[in-house]
Amino acid sequence: MIQAEAKTNDAAENGAGAPIAPSGEALKNVLESLIFVSDGPVSAKRLARAARATIAEVQPLLDELVSDYQHRGVHLYFIAGGYQFRSARETADFVKTLVAPKPIRLTRAQLETLAIIAYRQPMTRPEVDDVRGVDSGSSLKVLTDRGLVKILGRKDEPGRPLVYGTTPQFLEFFGLGSLRDLPTLQEFSDLTDEHKALFERKIGESIDIASAELAAAEAMEEAEQELLAQEEAAIAAVEAAYAEEEEDTDAGTNVDPGADTVARTDADVDADEDEDWDDEDWDDEDEDED
Repeated sequence: MIQAEAKTNDAAENGAGAPIAPSGEALKNVLESLIFVSDGPVSAKRLARAARATIAEVQPLLDELVSDYQHRGVHLYFIAGGYQFRSARETADFVKTLVAPKPIRLTRAQLETLAIIAYRQPMTRPEVDDVRGVDSGSSLKVLTDRGLVKILGRKDEPGRPLVYGTTPQFLEFFGLGSLRDLPTLQEFSDLTDEHKALFERKIGESIDIASAELAAAEAMEEAEQELLAQEEAAIAAVEAAYAEEEEDTDAGTNVDPGADTVARTDADVDADEDEDWDDEDWDDEDEDED
């Protein structure tokens, strides 16, 4: 028995007891199991490490798994940089009756703040306030508490304000693989009725595309008018400074010619008087000599 235990220990030390690296269909089954037991999205790199395989071996099998689950009640989605099993979107209404999770409700102000940060991150709170035109402190706090937004650091400027950005949970919540998957305004305008209804159920508010486009156009017009007013104010300030400089220059160079003439005339008179006095003195001396 002692010899058997010694052999077992030797085998463990030599790696004989370690799992054998799978390949082919076995590796595919291992990946499926790893994704199933994971609490959140798992990256291909992490799956390859856990399955003792390379990313080159794992990636084609992951693509096959995505295709295999395409027509089932459970789909394999690529979300937030990783793979995760989720119930099919078309079965959401039935799943809710069983699970009934508490939805995350976001107000319009919180949605605006989240959208601004998502599309323009990293951003500071004053930058978000400038875009919205109102204070966004309370919205940022709620979004941070719910894990949709996080603090990335501090900006290197006076006051060192906090810099905000979205989290992986934001991508997971909205079913996005990365920030590049964010829809554009045109894509949002072209939503089908089914997707609009899904958006309304997800967010908890109805949407009006026409009103949104009108509000966006009005905001753009207001921004253009504000920019034009700033340019006109800057031009007026430059013109005023230039005019003031010209006035100072004219005040320094324009001298009363009458004063100069009088001054020169008085000097000339004094000089003439001195010359006349000198001539009279020479005449008197000549008479005395005679």
